Amino acid sequence: MKKTTLLYIYCSLVFLLFFDLWVENSEQATNFFGKWIEPFIDEPKFSLVWTVLIVVGLMTLFKYLLDEKEEGKNQLEKTLESEMAILVAANRELNEYRLQDNLVTVLNRFVAQNSYVSAVQWYQYSENNIQGKTIFKFSYQYGSVAEAVNVNAVQQIYYECDTEVLKLFRIARKRYRVQDNPDLLVDFIVSIHTSIFRKDSLTAEDAVQYAMMTLAKEIIEKDYGLIFEQDLGTSDNRIQQFVDQHRTGILRAALMEDEYYSFTHTRINEKFNRQYIARLGIVREESFVFTLVLDASILEEEEYDCRMLNIAKEFENLLIGLEKGYNKSIEKEGDGYAG
Repeated sequence: MKKTTLLYIYCSLVFLLFFDLWVENSEQATNFFGKWIEPFIDEPKFSLVWTVLIVVGLMTLFKYLLDEKEEGKNQLEKTLESEMAILVAANRELNEYRLQDNLVTVLNRFVAQNSYVSAVQWYQYSENNIQGKTIFKFSYQYGSVAEAVNVNAVQQIYYECDTEVLKLFRIARKRYRVQDNPDLLVDFIVSIHTSIFRKDSLTAEDAVQYAMMTLAKEIIEKDYGLIFEQDLGTSDNRIQQFVDQHRTGILRAALMEDEYYSFTHTRINEKFNRQYIARLGIVREESFVFTLVLDASILEEEEYDCRMLNIAKEFENLLIGLEKGYNKSIEKEGDGYAG
């Protein structure tokens, strides 16, 4: 029984006690009883106390039934809310699976319909700062490979660099993009070049710094028509071997953020001159990097760079359409439950 019902009963009993004391000990109560109540209630047959008790009992029973009904209603609402939450979660999970299935279908179809595309790789991307170091993580999620094509897809790739060096690169690149001022990029190139070429042995962290220096060089070379190799001595065989050993193409694509980035497989083997074009993107509020692996024969096209870019844009448009379809399904789901 609810506290409100018990309180109601206690108040009624207290009222009855004081009423009885008043009737028994007050001349005014006696006159009131004799004039207004006794003519309607035959005292010898049915006492006033029992009359009040019955009325209080009926009122208490009525209040109890109302409370039970209200409690049942509240319990039903809670049950419905819980079941609705489970249903919403289940539908969202189902939509996630549908999106994954549709994405895999898109990858397979895109590879099958484009003769230059050897494979498509999809990596989840994250970046974390830990004690002055920035950790880049790439986790392979989806992919599609054409028949008879050898493509390596590493399940997880980690890169690490000094956070301050990364900040310097991003500040220099932003300054160049916003103010068209290459000074900081040039300073960054010279600083990293000096640091790396003074070392007798190079590490994986040096490879990340070299990757950022490469991006800075490529930005200036593209816009100013300059070539740094001879001036910086980057044609050194030791450096080329180092670059071949530490592949950072996917990292460079992530660091370019909202731009397409292309790179070439330079190691002398069956993949020599294989082309890659990649880009950082966001789907379902999660960062990812997609990489298109293109056959080396695309270099025989007169304007192969434009051809590569068009292929990448075509793939991105498919992803945009897939994302819009997913968002619409979520909106319909929300409208349906709101109604």
